[in-house]
Amino acid sequence: MENDRSVKGIGGWLLIYLLASIPPMMVYAVGLSGAFFDYPPVLMLAGFLFFSVPLWLILWKSPKAPKWNIAMLWIMAGLIALRSVGVFVLPSGGGASPGGDELLAAVASLAGIVLFSLGWAIVWTKYFRESVRVRNTFS
Repeated sequence: MENDRSVKGIGGWLLIYLLASIPPMMVYAVGLSGAFFDYPPVLMLAGFLFFSVPLWLILWKSPKAPKWNIAMLWIMAGLIALRSVGVFVLPSGGGASPGGDELLAAVASLAGIVLFSLGWAIVWTKYFRESVRVRNTFS
């Protein structure tokens, strides 16, 4: 494929990535802030702001934006996977442990979140590495 310099800037799939990344980052911030701290709003906001730094790098057209976004995608996928496993490993705080159908539903729900996170990271990593728009915008 010819390197078309007219495909440049925040548009197309890059714009979709920016907008579509906000809800998962909010979910990750909430999930991770609840790991040990019972969902304090300040920690959720701090997590969201931290996770959004790579998105701001895209808006500022930083040459490092693609690498930072790829790194953050995989960091978030790894952390959410660890958090999901932690639900079953960490002490429940004296509460009743789920059993039978509840356990199966919890495992299925968490597996869906982890698979979504991994799929999200795979798809967007491929995009950041192969996109003509990304190459033209950030090089």
